[in-house]
Amino acid sequence: MKRSLAIDSHVAFQWTVVRTVVAGGLLGLCHTVMAPSSSYLGQVSALQGSWAWLYGATSLALLGAAAVPARTKRQAVWLLGTTAVGAAVTLVGAHLGTTAATPTMLLWSLLLAGYLVQGGLSRWQALLTGLTGTLLSLGAQLLPESMESHGLLLNQPLWISNSIAGACVGLLIGASTIARHLVVKVDPVDNDLRGLLPPIDATDELSQLVRQALTTYQEAADSLEEHPGARSAAEQLVKKIGRFGKRWQDIESQAQKTDRTQLGERKRDLETRVAAATDDSVRSEYSRALAAIDEQLAYLADIAKGRERAIARLHHQVATLERLRLAAVRHRSVGASKLGEDLKSVVDDLNQAGQDLDTAAEVLSELSN
Repeated sequence: MKRSLAIDSHVAFQWTVVRTVVAGGLLGLCHTVMAPSSSYLGQVSALQGSWAWLYGATSLALLGAAAVPARTKRQAVWLLGTTAVGAAVTLVGAHLGTTAATPTMLLWSLLLAGYLVQGGLSRWQALLTGLTGTLLSLGAQLLPESMESHGLLLNQPLWISNSIAGACVGLLIGASTIARHLVVKVDPVDNDLRGLLPPIDATDELSQLVRQALTTYQEAADSLEEHPGARSAAEQLVKKIGRFGKRWQDIESQAQKTDRTQLGERKRDLETRVAAATDDSVRSEYSRALAAIDEQLAYLADIAKGRERAIARLHHQVATLERLRLAAVRHRSVGASKLGEDLKSVVDDLNQAGQDLDTAAEVLSELSN
């Protein structure tokens, strides 16, 4: 199965960025109040004076809570701890001055990144979030000074300049949380299954049922990550449906080479010839030809009946897959344990349906031969 990275919820990620941008703007206003009146928002390590520790704590509290809201006790403790350590780091950095600029910037970034990885992330999500959080936090501290050096903050009141710079800082911090919203998605449709699909332009009922089975399987597979047994049973069934449908299409393509109407006309013609023949040998040959045509018509009738049985069987198999999909959707309201109970009978039906198709496929093989 093909695996790919995707954002689980674009809306959630976008709201995270909006919150951090707003928090960054508020941080800019806080900097205007706490820092010297001539100071633009810049690196934490450049802060001086008695308000430095409070600004350092406020910056981590605002940006951290905006990026990852503390919804659990553990997260709240981490946020408070990060804020307290950030206050100490900023205070020490303010006293040491430029000699501690780089360590102060790095420690502030590591503290923020350490909080961003809280919240039940997988190992690879935590690692990627920590890395992007550290790098973009460093970039966020350098961004306002870069904007100022390029004249982007000139000719504006200080509080507006700091709000704009803070919003840009928040934008980078929000962007650094993207790994928290990434998930590994598995495409349930592999190349073997794609090869069993009927042609796109096929509009007959049998082809539509095969495509419907695939669509239903895809929808069910998305909700069965925690139930690999049910997902595997559904995958095996939909592949058998695809192979079964493909064999019927092969049989129908062969059967369509024989025109039933022409056979009927030939039969009537031969019946007329048999009735008109006066020579016993001629009558016998016409009668043998007539018997061969009768057998062909009987074969075509059997194929037509078999096709009706095949369509009825596929309706049952598709309904079984749809039952699985609805059971998977239902578990969101009744819980995973209840889903496990419901799926047991569904999986049994899936396996039985697969066995029925195996038996039918054997009959088709004999018919094809």
